[in-house]
Amino acid sequence: MTKTSTQIAPASAMGPASAQFSLENDYVGDDFTAQLKAMNPSALDGALTGIFIGSYLQSITPRLALGLEAVYQRQAANMGPEAVLSYAARYKGDDWIASAQFLAAGGLQTSYWRRLSERVEAGLDMNLQFAGGMGGGMMGGGGKQGTATLGAKYDFRASNFRAQVDSTGKVSCLLEKRVVPLVGITFSGVLDHAKVRARDDFAV
Repeated sequence: MTKTSTQIAPASAMGPASAQFSLENDYVGDDFTAQLKAMNPSALDGALTGIFIGSYLQSITPRLALGLEAVYQRQAANMGPEAVLSYAARYKGDDWIASAQFLAAGGLQTSYWRRLSERVEAGLDMNLQFAGGMGGGMMGGGGKQGTATLGAKYDFRASNFRAQVDSTGKVSCLLEKRVVPLVGITFSGVLDHAKVRARDDFAV
């Protein structure tokens, strides 16, 4: 099965550079999935520019899958290209899924999702960057950085509630409610404790 989608966002008040164009193609085989995605691709300046992402995930056993992802980025023709390669693994249990992604440039991301009951789901995501990327481009600067995020979802009969908190002190929640089958409303909120503390210290 294959699926192709295109998204176009016109330029906003931020200027022509804020315009976005993306092209995505997914292919699902019997025991593998492949994806190609291009964001703002262009060859008008004499060089291929934009962001290009290719990924491949292969099932090794009914529960274990291994894959890799390659990202190529070039912001302008007069700037050098950047590339990042990452390796991924996913294991699926009866009511849980664990995955890990290792970036060759220096990073590790792990996630764990579990269905606690018919209506409740929870997950944990941890991201560790232990080396600088290429010139501070896609991976950022050097040094160790890590964040952990814990989230949960509860499904009501006609709505669902999601909440998460991370190790930086940011708390967010979202409530989606279906009013009628084709109409819904969404309420969301975010509280960043780190920024609140910074403002309080500055005020003192």
